[in-house]
Amino acid sequence: MKKIILIVASLLVTQCAYKPVADHRGSKGKEVAYRYNDDLETCTSLAKKNTSDFVEGAKITYNLLIRPQLLWLPDKWEYSYKPILKTCMEKRGHSIIK
Repeated sequence: MKKIILIVASLLVTQCAYKPVADHRGSKGKEVAYRYNDDLETCTSLAKKNTSDFVEGAKITYNLLIRPQLLWLPDKWEYSYKPILKTCMEKRGHSIIK
C-alpha cells in the first residue's frame, strides 16, 4: 500500500515537468526565437490553469498502474497538459518538435 501511495504522489508531482523542444530555425525563426522564454512561461501558466493536477495524476496512475492489470484492453486516457502547452507555443509561432 505504501508503494502505491508513493508512486501516485511522485506522479502527481512530476506531471507538470514537461518542457517542449523547440526548433528555433523552424517556421518563423528569428521573428519568434527571442520571445521563447516569455511565451513558454505564459503557455505553461495557461496550461496549468486549464488542467487539474488531480485529474492529470489520475490519468497517469490509470495508464501506468491500472491499464496493465487489465491487459491494456481499455483505451488509454489522453493527457491534457502537454497538448495545451504545445498548441499554445505553436500558435505563437514556435516550431515544437516534441
